[in-house]
Amino acid sequence: MQQKNIIVAIDFGSANTGYGYTFKGKNKNEIYFGRFPGTGARIKTLNKVIINDNDEVVKYGHEVNEYIEKRNLKVNEHLFERIKMNLYNKLYRIKAVNSSKEKNLVDVIAIILEYIKKKVIEEIIESSQGIKDNYDYDEENKKIRWVLTVPAIWDDKNKDIMMKAAEKAGLISSYGSGKNLFFALEPEAASYYCESDEKFDKSLFENPYIICDLGGGTGDLVCHKRVIEEGSEKIKEMHTPEGGPFGSEEINKKFENEVLKVIFGKDVFDKLTEKFKGEKGKKILKQYVELQNKINNFKEHLNENYNEEHLDIDCSLLHKVCENFNIKQAIEKYNKNCRKGWEITEYGDDDDDKSITFPYKIIYDLTNDIAQNVSNTLKKIISNVSNTSTIFYVGGFCESKSIVSLIRKNIEKCYPNIKQICPSNPGNAIIKGAVLFGLNPERIKTRKAKYSIGMNGYLDWDSKFEDGGVRYYDSEFNKYVCKNGFYSFISKDDDITFDNKVTKPMLLRYYGDNKYGGELIIYKSTNPDTLFIDEYGVEEIGRFSLIIDDGNEYGMNERTFDITMEFGGTFLNGIVEHKYSGTQKGFEFTY
Repeated sequence: MQQKNIIVAIDFGSANTGYGYTFKGKNKNEIYFGRFPGTGARIKTLNKVIINDNDEVVKYGHEVNEYIEKRNLKVNEHLFERIKMNLYNKLYRIKAVNSSKEKNLVDVIAIILEYIKKKVIEEIIESSQGIKDNYDYDEENKKIRWVLTVPAIWDDKNKDIMMKAAEKAGLISSYGSGKNLFFALEPEAASYYCESDEKFDKSLFENPYIICDLGGGTGDLVCHKRVIEEGSEKIKEMHTPEGGPFGSEEINKKFENEVLKVIFGKDVFDKLTEKFKGEKGKKILKQYVELQNKINNFKEHLNENYNEEHLDIDCSLLHKVCENFNIKQAIEKYNKNCRKGWEITEYGDDDDDKSITFPYKIIYDLTNDIAQNVSNTLKKIISNVSNTSTIFYVGGFCESKSIVSLIRKNIEKCYPNIKQICPSNPGNAIIKGAVLFGLNPERIKTRKAKYSIGMNGYLDWDSKFEDGGVRYYDSEFNKYVCKNGFYSFISKDDDITFDNKVTKPMLLRYYGDNKYGGELIIYKSTNPDTLFIDEYGVEEIGRFSLIIDDGNEYGMNERTFDITMEFGGTFLNGIVEHKYSGTQKGFEFTY
Protein backbone atom coordinates (compact mmCIF):
# COMPACT_ATOMS: atom_id res chain seq x y z
CA MET A 1 0.00 0.00 0.00
CA GLN A 2 1.49 3.34 -1.07
CA GLN A 3 2.39 5.61 1.84
CA LYS A 4 0.57 8.91 2.29
CA ASN A 5 1.96 11.63 4.52
CA ILE A 6 -1.33 13.37 5.24
CA ILE A 7 -4.65 11.77 6.17
CA VAL A 8 -7.79 13.85 5.56
CA ALA A 9 -11.22 12.59 6.61
CA ILE A 10 -14.47 14.21 5.45
CA ASP A 11 -17.63 13.34 7.34
CA PHE A 12 -20.20 14.26 4.68
CA GLY A 13 -23.45 14.06 6.62
CA SER A 14 -27.15 14.42 5.95
CA ALA A 15 -27.48 17.44 8.22
CA ASN A 16 -23.90 18.51 8.95
CA THR A 17 -20.42 18.12 7.51
CA GLY A 18 -16.98 18.33 9.08
CA TYR A 19 -13.40 17.30 8.41
CA GLY A 20 -10.21 16.45 10.25
CA TYR A 21 -6.62 15.68 9.30
CA THR A 22 -3.28 14.57 10.63
CA PHE A 23 0.34 14.74 9.49
CA LYS A 24 1.41 11.12 9.64
CA GLY A 25 4.25 10.51 12.07
CA LYS A 26 4.25 14.08 13.40
CA ASN A 27 3.26 15.06 16.94
CA LYS A 28 2.05 11.52 17.69
CA ASN A 29 -0.41 11.75 14.80
CA GLU A 30 -2.25 14.61 16.45
CA ILE A 31 -5.64 15.16 14.82
CA TYR A 32 -6.67 18.66 13.78
CA PHE A 33 -10.30 19.60 13.13
CA GLY A 34 -11.12 21.94 10.28
CA ARG A 35 -13.25 25.02 10.80
CA PHE A 36 -15.86 26.36 8.44
CA PRO A 37 -16.83 30.05 8.32
CA GLY A 38 -19.75 30.95 10.53
CA THR A 39 -19.58 27.89 12.77
CA GLY A 40 -18.04 29.61 15.80
CA ALA A 41 -16.83 26.99 18.25
CA ARG A 42 -18.57 24.18 16.36
CA ILE A 43 -16.55 21.82 14.20
CA LYS A 44 -19.32 20.85 11.80
CA THR A 45 -21.33 23.08 9.52
CA LEU A 46 -24.72 22.69 7.85
CA ASN A 47 -24.64 20.58 4.70
CA LYS A 48 -26.40 23.07 2.45
CA VAL A 49 -25.01 25.12 -0.40
CA ILE A 50 -25.74 28.03 -2.74
CA ILE A 51 -24.38 27.36 -6.23
CA ASN A 52 -24.41 29.82 -9.15
CA ASP A 53 -24.92 29.08 -12.83
CA ASN A 54 -21.16 28.62 -13.27
CA ASP A 55 -21.20 25.75 -10.73
CA GLU A 56 -19.30 27.86 -8.23
CA VAL A 57 -20.00 27.74 -4.51
CA VAL A 58 -21.41 31.11 -3.42
CA LYS A 59 -21.89 30.08 0.21
CA TYR A 60 -21.72 26.80 2.09
CA GLY A 61 -22.85 25.68 5.53
CA HIS A 62 -23.94 28.11 8.23
CA GLU A 63 -22.99 30.97 5.93
CA VAL A 64 -25.96 30.05 3.73
CA ASN A 65 -28.50 31.09 6.36
CA GLU A 66 -26.58 34.27 7.17
CA TYR A 67 -26.40 35.11 3.46
CA ILE A 68 -30.15 34.63 2.99
CA GLU A 69 -30.97 36.67 6.09
CA LYS A 70 -28.88 39.64 4.93
CA ARG A 71 -29.72 39.75 1.22
CA ASN A 72 -31.87 38.32 -1.50
CA LEU A 73 -30.58 35.50 -3.63
CA LYS A 74 -29.80 36.51 -7.19
CA VAL A 75 -31.52 34.92 -10.16
CA ASN A 76 -28.43 32.83 -10.89
CA GLU A 77 -27.98 31.62 -7.27
CA HIS A 78 -29.55 28.31 -6.33
CA LEU A 79 -29.99 26.88 -2.84
CA PHE A 80 -29.63 23.11 -2.37
CA GLU A 81 -30.29 21.41 0.97
CA ARG A 82 -31.01 17.92 2.34
CA ILE A 83 -28.46 16.85 -0.24
CA LYS A 84 -27.50 13.46 1.10
CA MET A 85 -31.15 12.59 1.79
CA ASN A 86 -31.79 12.77 -1.95
CA LEU A 87 -29.78 9.57 -2.30
CA TYR A 88 -32.84 7.76 -1.00
CA ASN A 89 -35.29 8.96 -3.65
CA LYS A 90 -33.55 6.78 -6.25
CA LEU A 91 -33.88 9.53 -8.88
CA TYR A 92 -30.42 10.88 -8.09
CA ARG A 93 -31.53 14.37 -9.10
CA ILE A 94 -31.92 17.34 -6.77
CA LYS A 95 -34.01 20.46 -7.24
CA ALA A 96 -33.07 23.86 -5.87
CA VAL A 97 -35.20 25.20 -3.04
CA ASN A 98 -35.53 28.69 -4.50
CA SER A 99 -35.72 28.05 -8.23
CA SER A 100 -36.60 25.52 -10.91
CA LYS A 101 -32.90 24.62 -11.27
CA GLU A 102 -32.35 20.87 -11.18
CA LYS A 103 -29.00 19.09 -11.15
CA ASN A 104 -27.54 15.62 -11.00
CA LEU A 105 -26.87 14.66 -7.40
CA VAL A 106 -23.33 13.55 -8.33
CA ASP A 107 -22.56 17.06 -9.62
CA VAL A 108 -23.84 18.85 -6.51
CA ILE A 109 -21.90 16.55 -4.16
CA ALA A 110 -18.79 16.89 -6.36
CA ILE A 111 -19.00 20.70 -6.23
CA ILE A 112 -19.19 20.60 -2.42
CA LEU A 113 -16.34 18.09 -2.11
CA GLU A 114 -14.16 20.18 -4.42
CA TYR A 115 -14.92 23.25 -2.30
CA ILE A 116 -13.97 21.35 0.87
CA LYS A 117 -10.87 19.93 -0.83
CA LYS A 118 -9.62 23.42 -1.70
CA LYS A 119 -10.30 24.64 1.83
CA VAL A 120 -8.55 21.62 3.36
CA ILE A 121 -5.42 22.05 1.24
CA GLU A 122 -5.24 25.77 2.03
CA GLU A 123 -5.56 24.98 5.74
CA ILE A 124 -2.97 22.21 5.59
CA ILE A 125 -0.50 24.53 3.86
CA GLU A 126 -1.05 27.09 6.60
CA SER A 127 -0.89 24.47 9.40
CA SER A 128 2.31 22.88 8.11
CA GLN A 129 4.26 26.13 8.18
CA GLY A 130 6.86 25.77 10.91
CA ILE A 131 6.64 21.98 10.98
CA LYS A 132 10.08 20.62 10.24
CA ASP A 133 10.43 18.74 6.96
CA ASN A 134 7.36 20.22 5.31
CA TYR A 135 5.51 17.66 3.25
CA ASP A 136 5.81 17.50 -0.51
CA TYR A 137 2.20 17.55 -1.63
CA ASP A 138 0.05 19.35 -4.15
CA GLU A 139 -3.55 19.70 -5.16
CA GLU A 140 -3.31 16.49 -7.16
CA ASN A 141 -3.24 14.60 -3.85
CA LYS A 142 0.15 12.95 -4.30
CA LYS A 143 0.70 12.93 -0.56
CA ILE A 144 -2.89 12.91 0.73
CA ARG A 145 -5.03 9.93 1.59
CA TRP A 146 -8.65 11.01 1.55
CA VAL A 147 -11.22 9.23 3.69
CA LEU A 148 -14.94 9.68 3.06
CA THR A 149 -17.41 8.42 5.63
CA VAL A 150 -20.45 6.44 4.45
CA PRO A 151 -23.24 4.67 6.35
CA ALA A 152 -22.61 0.95 6.77
CA ILE A 153 -26.16 0.19 5.62
CA TRP A 154 -25.82 2.03 2.30
CA ASP A 155 -26.46 0.09 -0.87
CA ASP A 156 -24.08 -0.12 -3.82
CA LYS A 157 -25.70 2.69 -5.81
CA ASN A 158 -25.31 5.24 -3.03
CA LYS A 159 -21.63 4.32 -2.57
CA ASP A 160 -21.17 4.56 -6.33
CA ILE A 161 -22.66 8.07 -6.36
CA MET A 162 -20.18 9.15 -3.69
CA MET A 163 -17.26 7.53 -5.51
CA LYS A 164 -18.15 9.27 -8.78
CA ALA A 165 -18.57 12.58 -6.96
CA ALA A 166 -15.18 12.13 -5.28
CA GLU A 167 -13.61 11.40 -8.64
CA LYS A 168 -15.14 14.52 -10.21
CA ALA A 169 -13.94 16.55 -7.22
CA GLY A 170 -10.37 15.33 -7.74
CA LEU A 171 -10.11 13.22 -4.59
CA ILE A 172 -9.13 10.18 -6.65
CA SER A 173 -5.83 10.34 -8.50
CA SER A 174 -3.99 7.90 -10.73
CA TYR A 175 -0.57 8.41 -9.19
CA GLY A 176 1.18 5.14 -8.46
CA SER A 177 -0.52 1.94 -7.50
CA GLY A 178 -1.61 2.96 -4.00
CA LYS A 179 -5.11 4.05 -3.17
CA ASN A 180 -5.62 7.62 -2.11
CA LEU A 181 -9.37 7.34 -1.39
CA PHE A 182 -10.94 5.10 1.22
CA PHE A 183 -14.53 4.80 2.33
CA ALA A 184 -14.78 4.51 6.10
CA LEU A 185 -17.98 2.91 7.33
CA GLU A 186 -19.30 5.36 9.92
CA PRO A 187 -19.77 2.91 12.81
CA GLU A 188 -16.31 1.46 12.14
CA ALA A 189 -14.84 4.96 12.36
CA ALA A 190 -16.70 5.40 15.65
CA SER A 191 -15.23 2.12 16.89
CA TYR A 192 -11.72 3.40 16.12
CA TYR A 193 -12.53 6.55 18.06
CA CYS A 194 -13.94 4.79 21.13
CA GLU A 195 -11.05 2.35 21.36
CA SER A 196 -8.54 5.19 21.11
CA ASP A 197 -10.18 7.31 23.81
CA GLU A 198 -8.08 7.05 26.95
CA LYS A 199 -11.16 7.83 29.07
CA PHE A 200 -12.56 4.39 28.31
CA ASP A 201 -11.19 1.36 30.12
CA LYS A 202 -9.69 -1.21 27.75
CA SER A 203 -11.77 -3.93 29.41
CA LEU A 204 -14.88 -2.44 27.75
CA PHE A 205 -13.69 -3.81 24.42
CA GLU A 206 -12.78 -7.35 25.47
CA ASN A 207 -16.39 -8.51 25.06
CA PRO A 208 -18.59 -7.69 22.07
CA TYR A 209 -19.71 -4.05 22.09
CA ILE A 210 -22.19 -2.16 19.92
CA ILE A 211 -21.61 1.14 18.17
CA CYS A 212 -24.95 2.97 17.86
CA ASP A 213 -24.28 5.75 15.36
CA LEU A 214 -27.23 8.12 14.93
CA GLY A 215 -26.69 10.92 12.44
CA GLY A 216 -28.89 13.29 10.49
CA GLY A 217 -30.34 10.83 8.00
CA THR A 218 -29.60 7.28 9.10
CA GLY A 219 -28.77 5.17 12.09
CA ASP A 220 -25.99 2.55 11.81
CA LEU A 221 -25.57 -0.14 14.41
CA VAL A 222 -22.68 -2.61 14.35
CA CYS A 223 -21.24 -5.07 16.86
CA HIS A 224 -17.46 -5.30 17.27
CA LYS A 225 -14.93 -6.97 19.51
CA ARG A 226 -11.27 -6.20 20.14
CA VAL A 227 -8.87 -9.07 19.44
CA ILE A 228 -5.10 -9.30 19.73
CA GLU A 229 -3.23 -10.66 16.72
CA GLU A 230 0.56 -10.90 16.73
CA GLY A 231 0.74 -8.25 19.43
CA SER A 232 -1.51 -5.80 17.54
CA GLU A 233 -5.03 -4.78 18.45
CA LYS A 234 -7.60 -5.59 15.78
CA ILE A 235 -11.33 -4.99 15.42
CA LYS A 236 -13.55 -7.93 14.56
CA GLU A 237 -17.10 -7.47 13.31
CA MET A 238 -19.44 -9.80 15.20
CA HIS A 239 -22.72 -9.03 13.43
CA THR A 240 -23.61 -7.56 10.05
CA PRO A 241 -24.52 -3.86 10.26
CA GLU A 242 -28.14 -3.01 11.01
CA GLY A 243 -29.97 0.28 10.80
CA GLY A 244 -32.45 2.43 8.96
CA PRO A 245 -33.88 5.98 8.75
CA PHE A 246 -33.14 6.65 12.42
CA GLY A 247 -31.55 10.10 12.03
CA SER A 248 -32.72 13.45 13.34
CA GLU A 249 -33.89 14.58 9.89
CA GLU A 250 -36.54 11.87 10.08
CA ILE A 251 -38.28 13.98 12.74
CA ASN A 252 -38.38 16.98 10.38
CA LYS A 253 -39.66 14.78 7.59
CA LYS A 254 -42.43 13.26 9.71
CA PHE A 255 -43.36 16.65 11.18
CA GLU A 256 -43.85 17.93 7.65
CA ASN A 257 -45.72 14.82 6.44
CA GLU A 258 -47.86 14.07 9.48
CA VAL A 259 -48.61 17.61 10.64
CA LEU A 260 -47.89 20.48 8.26
CA LYS A 261 -48.92 18.71 5.06
CA VAL A 262 -52.04 17.34 6.75
CA ILE A 263 -53.10 20.85 7.77
CA PHE A 264 -52.07 22.79 4.67
CA GLY A 265 -52.26 20.08 1.99
CA LYS A 266 -49.83 17.49 0.65
CA ASP A 267 -48.57 19.66 -2.19
CA VAL A 268 -47.77 22.61 0.05
CA PHE A 269 -43.99 22.31 -0.15
CA ASP A 270 -44.07 21.90 -3.92
CA LYS A 271 -46.04 25.14 -4.06
CA LEU A 272 -43.49 26.77 -1.78
CA THR A 273 -40.80 26.34 -4.42
CA GLU A 274 -42.90 28.22 -6.94
CA LYS A 275 -43.50 31.03 -4.42
CA PHE A 276 -39.74 31.54 -3.98
CA LYS A 277 -39.50 33.02 -7.47
CA GLY A 278 -39.58 36.77 -7.97
CA GLU A 279 -39.04 39.64 -5.55
CA LYS A 280 -41.79 38.60 -3.11
CA GLY A 281 -40.46 35.07 -3.16
CA LYS A 282 -37.09 36.20 -1.80
CA LYS A 283 -38.78 37.39 1.39
CA ILE A 284 -40.73 34.14 1.63
CA LEU A 285 -37.46 32.19 1.33
CA LYS A 286 -36.16 33.94 4.43
CA GLN A 287 -39.30 32.90 6.31
CA TYR A 288 -38.83 29.33 5.09
CA VAL A 289 -35.26 29.25 6.46
CA GLU A 290 -36.48 30.67 9.76
CA LEU A 291 -39.21 28.02 9.96
CA GLN A 292 -36.69 25.21 9.41
CA ASN A 293 -34.30 26.69 11.98
CA LYS A 294 -37.04 26.97 14.58
CA ILE A 295 -38.04 23.32 14.16
CA ASN A 296 -34.39 22.23 14.38
CA ASN A 297 -33.65 24.31 17.48
CA PHE A 298 -36.79 23.10 19.19
CA LYS A 299 -35.95 19.49 18.38
CA GLU A 300 -32.36 19.76 19.59
CA HIS A 301 -33.43 21.04 23.02
CA LEU A 302 -35.98 18.30 23.56
CA ASN A 303 -36.60 17.16 27.11
CA GLU A 304 -39.12 14.96 28.87
CA ASN A 305 -41.09 17.88 30.35
CA TYR A 306 -42.99 18.17 27.10
CA ASN A 307 -46.31 18.96 28.82
CA GLU A 308 -44.88 22.31 29.89
CA GLU A 309 -43.51 23.28 26.47
CA HIS A 310 -44.93 24.30 23.10
CA LEU A 311 -43.64 25.27 19.69
CA ASP A 312 -44.86 28.56 18.20
CA ILE A 313 -44.30 28.81 14.46
CA ASP A 314 -45.15 31.76 12.26
CA CYS A 315 -47.11 30.04 9.48
CA SER A 316 -47.87 33.17 7.44
CA LEU A 317 -45.59 31.66 4.80
CA LEU A 318 -47.85 28.63 4.46
CA HIS A 319 -50.95 30.82 4.45
CA LYS A 320 -49.56 32.73 1.48
CA VAL A 321 -49.08 29.53 -0.44
CA CYS A 322 -52.62 28.28 0.15
CA GLU A 323 -55.21 30.46 -1.56
CA ASN A 324 -58.59 30.96 0.18
CA PHE A 325 -57.30 28.95 3.12
CA ASN A 326 -59.46 28.58 6.23
CA ILE A 327 -57.10 27.76 9.12
CA LYS A 328 -59.92 27.05 11.57
CA GLN A 329 -61.51 24.38 9.38
CA ALA A 330 -58.13 22.85 8.53
CA ILE A 331 -57.10 22.50 12.18
CA GLU A 332 -60.50 21.13 13.23
CA LYS A 333 -60.16 18.46 10.55
CA TYR A 334 -56.58 17.72 11.62
CA ASN A 335 -57.56 17.42 15.31
CA LYS A 336 -60.15 14.75 14.53
CA ASN A 337 -57.58 12.38 13.00
CA CYS A 338 -54.28 13.21 14.68
CA ARG A 339 -52.53 11.19 17.37
CA LYS A 340 -53.66 11.63 20.95
CA GLY A 341 -51.99 14.64 22.51
CA TRP A 342 -51.18 16.21 19.13
CA GLU A 343 -54.29 18.40 19.05
CA ILE A 344 -53.78 22.07 18.27
CA THR A 345 -55.81 24.50 20.40
CA GLU A 346 -54.02 27.81 19.84
CA TYR A 347 -53.63 29.45 16.45
CA GLY A 348 -54.01 32.86 14.83
CA ASP A 349 -56.69 33.39 12.21
CA ASP A 350 -56.50 37.11 11.51
CA ASP A 351 -54.22 39.21 9.33
CA ASP A 352 -51.97 40.20 12.22
CA ASP A 353 -51.43 36.71 13.63
CA LYS A 354 -50.73 33.68 11.45
CA SER A 355 -48.92 31.62 14.09
CA ILE A 356 -49.75 28.10 15.29
CA THR A 357 -48.87 26.73 18.72
CA PHE A 358 -47.89 23.08 18.31
CA PRO A 359 -47.88 20.74 21.34
CA TYR A 360 -44.40 19.72 22.36
CA LYS A 361 -45.67 16.14 22.52
CA ILE A 362 -45.55 15.97 18.71
CA ILE A 363 -41.77 16.30 18.62
CA TYR A 364 -41.42 14.10 21.69
CA ASP A 365 -43.50 11.30 20.17
CA LEU A 366 -41.67 11.44 16.85
CA THR A 367 -38.37 11.23 18.71
CA ASN A 368 -39.69 8.35 20.79
CA ASP A 369 -40.73 6.51 17.60
CA ILE A 370 -37.11 6.58 16.44
CA ALA A 371 -35.92 5.55 19.91
CA GLN A 372 -38.21 2.51 19.76
CA ASN A 373 -36.88 1.50 16.33
CA VAL A 374 -33.28 1.88 17.47
CA SER A 375 -33.99 -0.05 20.68
CA ASN A 376 -35.58 -2.93 18.79
CA THR A 377 -32.55 -3.10 16.48
CA LEU A 378 -30.17 -3.08 19.45
CA LYS A 379 -32.13 -5.89 21.10
CA LYS A 380 -31.91 -7.92 17.90
CA ILE A 381 -28.12 -7.63 17.82
CA ILE A 382 -27.78 -8.34 21.55
CA SER A 383 -29.90 -11.49 21.23
CA ASN A 384 -27.73 -12.72 18.36
CA VAL A 385 -24.32 -11.96 19.88
CA SER A 386 -23.73 -13.52 23.28
CA ASN A 387 -21.80 -11.60 25.98
CA THR A 388 -22.50 -8.21 24.45
CA SER A 389 -21.53 -5.91 27.32
CA THR A 390 -21.46 -2.26 26.17
CA ILE A 391 -23.28 0.17 23.88
CA PHE A 392 -21.59 3.38 22.70
CA TYR A 393 -23.83 6.20 21.43
CA VAL A 394 -22.19 8.41 18.81
CA GLY A 395 -23.21 10.67 15.93
CA GLY A 396 -24.77 14.11 15.72
CA PHE A 397 -28.23 13.00 16.83
CA CYS A 398 -26.74 11.71 20.08
CA GLU A 399 -25.90 15.31 20.96
CA SER A 400 -29.59 15.34 21.94
CA LYS A 401 -29.73 13.91 25.45
CA SER A 402 -33.37 12.94 25.06
CA ILE A 403 -32.88 10.42 22.23
CA VAL A 404 -30.12 8.68 24.19
CA SER A 405 -32.19 8.76 27.39
CA LEU A 406 -35.20 7.19 25.68
CA ILE A 407 -33.10 4.39 24.18
CA ARG A 408 -31.27 3.78 27.46
CA LYS A 409 -34.53 3.22 29.33
CA ASN A 410 -35.76 0.73 26.73
CA ILE A 411 -32.52 -1.28 26.90
CA GLU A 412 -32.29 -1.19 30.70
CA LYS A 413 -35.68 -2.89 30.98
CA CYS A 414 -34.42 -5.98 29.12
CA TYR A 415 -30.65 -5.83 29.67
CA PRO A 416 -29.93 -4.00 32.95
CA ASN A 417 -26.30 -5.17 33.07
CA ILE A 418 -25.25 -3.73 29.71
CA LYS A 419 -23.19 -0.55 30.04
CA GLN A 420 -24.45 2.38 27.95
CA ILE A 421 -21.93 5.14 27.25
CA CYS A 422 -22.20 8.42 25.35
CA PRO A 423 -18.85 10.21 24.77
CA SER A 424 -18.59 13.89 25.64
CA ASN A 425 -18.58 14.94 21.96
CA PRO A 426 -20.54 12.21 20.15
CA GLY A 427 -20.99 14.35 17.03
CA ASN A 428 -17.23 14.55 16.41
CA ALA A 429 -16.51 10.86 17.01
CA ILE A 430 -16.90 9.90 13.35
CA ILE A 431 -14.45 12.53 12.07
CA LYS A 432 -11.70 11.60 14.50
CA GLY A 433 -12.33 7.89 13.99
CA ALA A 434 -12.21 8.28 10.21
CA VAL A 435 -8.76 9.89 10.45
CA LEU A 436 -7.60 6.99 12.64
CA PHE A 437 -9.05 4.59 10.07
CA GLY A 438 -7.10 6.34 7.31
CA LEU A 439 -3.89 5.88 9.32
CA ASN A 440 -4.48 2.17 9.78
CA PRO A 441 -7.30 0.63 7.70
CA GLU A 442 -5.71 -2.79 8.19
CA ARG A 443 -6.82 -2.74 11.82
CA ILE A 444 -10.19 -4.13 10.76
CA LYS A 445 -9.45 -7.83 11.23
CA THR A 446 -12.71 -9.17 9.86
CA ARG A 447 -16.06 -7.97 8.62
CA LYS A 448 -19.14 -10.06 8.10
CA ALA A 449 -19.87 -10.38 4.42
CA LYS A 450 -23.09 -8.48 3.68
CA TYR A 451 -23.66 -10.49 0.51
CA SER A 452 -22.66 -13.61 -1.32
CA ILE A 453 -20.49 -12.58 -4.28
CA GLY A 454 -20.21 -14.65 -7.43
CA MET A 455 -20.10 -14.67 -11.20
CA ASN A 456 -21.89 -16.15 -14.15
CA GLY A 457 -20.35 -19.47 -15.03
CA TYR A 458 -21.06 -22.69 -16.88
CA LEU A 459 -20.50 -24.93 -13.88
CA ASP A 460 -20.10 -28.68 -14.25
CA TRP A 461 -23.53 -30.26 -13.91
CA ASP A 462 -24.23 -31.64 -10.45
CA SER A 463 -27.28 -33.17 -8.82
CA LYS A 464 -27.61 -30.07 -6.57
CA PHE A 465 -28.62 -28.09 -9.69
CA GLU A 466 -31.61 -30.30 -10.50
CA ASP A 467 -34.09 -27.94 -8.82
CA GLY A 468 -33.82 -24.71 -10.79
CA GLY A 469 -30.74 -25.33 -12.92
CA VAL A 470 -30.71 -25.05 -16.72
CA ARG A 471 -28.92 -28.16 -18.01
CA TYR A 472 -26.94 -27.49 -21.18
CA TYR A 473 -24.46 -29.47 -23.28
CA ASP A 474 -21.38 -27.35 -23.86
CA SER A 475 -19.96 -28.72 -27.12
CA GLU A 476 -16.81 -26.61 -26.92
CA PHE A 477 -15.74 -28.27 -23.67
CA ASN A 478 -17.58 -31.55 -24.31
CA LYS A 479 -19.57 -31.71 -21.07
CA TYR A 480 -22.94 -30.94 -19.48
CA VAL A 481 -23.04 -27.70 -17.51
CA CYS A 482 -25.44 -25.61 -15.49
CA LYS A 483 -26.03 -22.61 -17.72
CA ASN A 484 -27.39 -20.33 -14.97
CA GLY A 485 -24.94 -21.38 -12.25
CA PHE A 486 -23.70 -18.94 -9.59
CA TYR A 487 -19.90 -19.28 -9.39
CA SER A 488 -19.48 -18.35 -5.73
CA PHE A 489 -16.42 -16.55 -4.36
CA ILE A 490 -17.72 -15.72 -0.89
CA SER A 491 -20.94 -16.35 1.05
CA LYS A 492 -23.06 -13.97 3.06
CA ASP A 493 -22.05 -13.76 6.76
CA ASP A 494 -18.59 -15.24 6.09
CA ASP A 495 -15.78 -13.60 8.05
CA ILE A 496 -13.64 -11.62 5.61
CA THR A 497 -10.28 -10.14 6.55
CA PHE A 498 -8.77 -6.87 5.38
CA ASP A 499 -7.36 -7.36 1.87
CA ASN A 500 -9.04 -10.77 1.82
CA LYS A 501 -8.39 -12.30 -1.60
CA VAL A 502 -10.07 -15.24 -3.28
CA THR A 503 -8.70 -16.62 -6.56
CA LYS A 504 -10.60 -19.00 -8.80
CA PRO A 505 -9.96 -20.33 -12.31
CA MET A 506 -12.18 -19.96 -15.36
CA LEU A 507 -11.83 -21.01 -19.00
CA LEU A 508 -11.69 -18.64 -21.97
CA ARG A 509 -14.04 -19.37 -24.84
CA TYR A 510 -12.84 -19.51 -28.45
CA TYR A 511 -14.27 -16.82 -30.76
CA GLY A 512 -12.42 -17.91 -33.92
CA ASP A 513 -9.35 -16.40 -35.65
CA ASN A 514 -7.25 -17.09 -32.57
CA LYS A 515 -9.44 -14.81 -30.41
CA TYR A 516 -10.33 -15.90 -26.88
CA GLY A 517 -12.31 -14.31 -24.09
CA GLY A 518 -15.53 -14.03 -22.24
CA GLU A 519 -17.97 -11.58 -20.66
CA LEU A 520 -17.72 -11.64 -16.89
CA ILE A 521 -20.75 -10.58 -14.89
CA ILE A 522 -20.45 -10.10 -11.12
CA TYR A 523 -23.45 -10.64 -8.89
CA LYS A 524 -24.31 -10.16 -5.24
CA SER A 525 -26.92 -12.16 -3.37
CA THR A 526 -28.68 -11.91 -0.01
CA ASN A 527 -28.76 -15.71 0.21
CA PRO A 528 -25.68 -17.42 1.74
CA ASP A 529 -26.38 -20.60 -0.25
CA THR A 530 -26.99 -19.13 -3.70
CA LEU A 531 -26.89 -21.63 -6.56
CA PHE A 532 -28.29 -19.71 -9.55
CA ILE A 533 -27.80 -16.23 -10.98
CA ASP A 534 -31.54 -15.88 -11.65
CA GLU A 535 -32.86 -16.81 -8.22
CA TYR A 536 -34.55 -14.38 -5.81
CA GLY A 537 -32.19 -11.96 -4.05
CA VAL A 538 -29.49 -12.01 -6.77
CA GLU A 539 -28.51 -8.69 -8.36
CA GLU A 540 -25.91 -7.76 -10.94
CA ILE A 541 -23.35 -5.23 -9.69
CA GLY A 542 -21.04 -5.00 -12.71
CA ARG A 543 -19.65 -6.59 -15.84
CA PHE A 544 -16.67 -6.40 -18.15
CA SER A 545 -15.11 -8.35 -21.02
CA LEU A 546 -11.70 -10.00 -21.29
CA ILE A 547 -10.50 -10.43 -24.87
CA ILE A 548 -7.13 -11.89 -25.95
CA ASP A 549 -6.36 -11.20 -29.59
CA ASP A 550 -2.58 -11.51 -29.84
CA GLY A 551 -2.55 -13.87 -32.82
CA ASN A 552 -1.36 -16.82 -30.77
CA GLU A 553 -3.16 -20.13 -30.60
CA TYR A 554 -3.87 -21.48 -27.13
CA GLY A 555 -4.72 -25.10 -26.45
CA MET A 556 -7.44 -26.18 -24.06
CA ASN A 557 -4.98 -26.45 -21.15
CA GLU A 558 -3.68 -22.93 -21.83
CA ARG A 559 -7.03 -21.18 -21.78
CA THR A 560 -7.34 -20.98 -18.01
CA PHE A 561 -7.32 -17.52 -16.50
CA ASP A 562 -7.42 -16.60 -12.83
CA ILE A 563 -9.99 -14.26 -11.29
CA THR A 564 -8.91 -12.70 -8.00
CA MET A 565 -11.39 -10.75 -5.91
CA GLU A 566 -10.43 -8.66 -2.90
CA PHE A 567 -13.24 -8.29 -0.36
CA GLY A 568 -11.73 -6.75 2.76
CA GLY A 569 -12.21 -3.08 1.92
CA THR A 570 -15.31 -1.00 1.30
CA PHE A 571 -14.90 -1.54 -2.44
CA LEU A 572 -14.83 -4.83 -4.31
CA ASN A 573 -11.52 -4.90 -6.16
CA GLY A 574 -10.21 -7.55 -8.47
CA ILE A 575 -7.96 -8.57 -11.30
CA VAL A 576 -8.28 -11.04 -14.14
CA GLU A 577 -5.04 -12.61 -15.35
CA HIS A 578 -4.19 -14.91 -18.25
CA LYS A 579 -0.70 -16.13 -17.42
CA TYR A 580 0.14 -17.57 -20.84
CA SER A 581 -0.33 -14.25 -22.65
CA GLY A 582 0.43 -11.96 -19.73
CA THR A 583 -2.93 -10.22 -20.21
CA GLN A 584 -4.36 -8.56 -17.10
CA LYS A 585 -7.46 -6.51 -16.45
CA GLY A 586 -8.47 -4.89 -13.19
CA PHE A 587 -11.93 -3.99 -11.96
CA GLU A 588 -13.52 -2.19 -9.02
CA PHE A 589 -17.15 -2.04 -7.93
CA THR A 590 -19.08 -0.76 -4.94
CA TYR A 591 -21.06 -3.47 -3.17
